Amino acid sequence: MSGQKVQDLDIEEVSSDRRNPILADVMAQLDYMEKRGSGLKRICNETRSLESYKEDRKPKFKSSSSHFITTIYSMEYDPAVTKQSSSGNQVEGLSNVLSRDQVGTKLRLSRDQVEYLLTSMKQASPAAEIRKLMGMTNASKFKKHYLDTLLEMGVIKMTQPDSPNSPTQRYVLTEEGRKLLE
Repeated sequence: MSGQKVQDLDIEEVSSDRRNPILADVMAQLDYMEKRGSGLKRICNETRSLESYKEDRKPKFKSSSSHFITTIYSMEYDPAVTKQSSSGNQVEGLSNVLSRDQVGTKLRLSRDQVEYLLTSMKQASPAAEIRKLMGMTNASKFKKHYLDTLLEMGVIKMTQPDSPNSPTQRYVLTEEGRKLLE
């Protein structure tokens, strides 16, 4: 993709770009890969072939310099469940779509670690305290990979959203985050 973001490209025209050729070769030898470069098109074609497929439910792909995100929607999704998250973003049936396992996958944490992390944020807590509870030392990596991701997902919120860098900033679960603990 040569520096371009996948969301700016036509999926049918995206060519294969192996970022880790060694891993790709191992996966191919183990038969975990059907064909190099067929993944995005295959996801779209398989979804499109579902009986209950709707165009507004087609998969979405988003990339940045450090992440690649694939969103595959449930074809049984009920629009009546759509609501606003605490961050003001539209959350499509979050209680039906987002699970602790999905949060864990996105954060690269086990189910138990996700539960521990979310439980630690039932009460408003400073980032340093949460980071120490998780046994992590690098503050900037913790903020970027964990707090920012949870904020973007609408699972947590800042107690002082107008002053994100305030020394008294704390993070707490949103209503959606609390539902993940139920």
